[in-house]
Amino acid sequence: MHITLAVAILPAVLLVYLFKKWDEKRPEPPGMVRNAVIFGMVSIIPAVIIELTLSAILGTGLVQAQGQLVNSFVVAAGVEEGLKLSIVMLYFWRKEAFNEVMDGILYTAATSLGFALLENVLYAGGNIVTGIARAISAVPLHATCSAIMGYFVGRAKMRGSAFVKVSLGYGIAVFIHGLYDWAVFSGGKFGFAPPEPLLGFAIAVGIVVVCALVTRQLVKSALKEDDALLGDHARPLERPLPYHLAQRGYGAPFGHPAFHPAAPAPYGMHTPYGGHAPNPYGPPQGWHQPMQPHAYPQHPYPGPHPHGHAPQPQAPQPHAPQAHAPQAPPQQAGWGQAPGYGAPQGPGGYGQGPGGYGPGGYGSGGYGSGGGGGWPPPGGHA
Repeated sequence: MHITLAVAILPAVLLVYLFKKWDEKRPEPPGMVRNAVIFGMVSIIPAVIIELTLSAILGTGLVQAQGQLVNSFVVAAGVEEGLKLSIVMLYFWRKEAFNEVMDGILYTAATSLGFALLENVLYAGGNIVTGIARAISAVPLHATCSAIMGYFVGRAKMRGSAFVKVSLGYGIAVFIHGLYDWAVFSGGKFGFAPPEPLLGFAIAVGIVVVCALVTRQLVKSALKEDDALLGDHARPLERPLPYHLAQRGYGAPFGHPAFHPAAPAPYGMHTPYGGHAPNPYGPPQGWHQPMQPHAYPQHPYPGPHPHGHAPQPQAPQPHAPQAHAPQAPPQQAGWGQAPGYGAPQGPGGYGQGPGGYGPGGYGSGGYGSGGGGGWPPPGGHA
């Protein structure tokens, strides 16, 4: 019993890991992939209810061949792929983390593998042969078929035309899934011919192999498209790191470490920011690293300015006639009484000290140490 359960569960787990490995360049938050698997497992409940109802309605009055086609393409494939697509469109489509074509493949495949995991456990029961047969056929079919649909969903999210691309992806997934179910249900025979289980199983495995090859090519195409759209840098962080951790090169919650391209990487790690992408952790815009001493140009002193900012020659200005300052009278005893005129210092002008022009003559703030007793000031200075 334990071996059968392991055989039923292990293929889905390995395939989820494989799809995550393909998306390791710009990985998704771990909780998103986990939610996709859980939603896929839960979706088997409405799938069983809808399929039983449709089988009872559509299967009445149909001959065997018609019933097999309806059950394969409409009841099983149409309902199951529709539920997987509904989960991706209703829950993941609006998430900020869904920002790549590869994300459409990953989320759709993870949802499908959650569905296939629980379905495989229910079908296998205690029969290990059935578990092995479904492990190499049904589980990979669910994953690859939905991954092809997810490629169109991812392109619709990143490039627009959602209705056309999503509808096309859904139609392709239903056709592949229905073709596989028809091969298994009918044994590769039409009409009333007796089924041949080995022939039907061989056809089913062949369909799975072709789908796996197509899925691998679509994954490569999606990664190239994402590189062209986003470049070689990590997605914007939902939870940015503290500045000191980001500068040391610690890993972001998802994606590459956050470095500024102009700043040297302290531990030899490459920067995830390409081109002119803004960096919230780097120095301010316009910041330049100081020039090293040995890089400065050597100039003899005096010499031209090293940066080309030497003063420019000025045009000669016309000579303005200079006003003559009044001559101080002969030194006599006495001090002035009124405030002085001119600058506060020395012989460059009239002083402001206790002397100055007034009835007592020049004071100590002007020319000399004192003016004569009755000397009148020049005109205009009284």
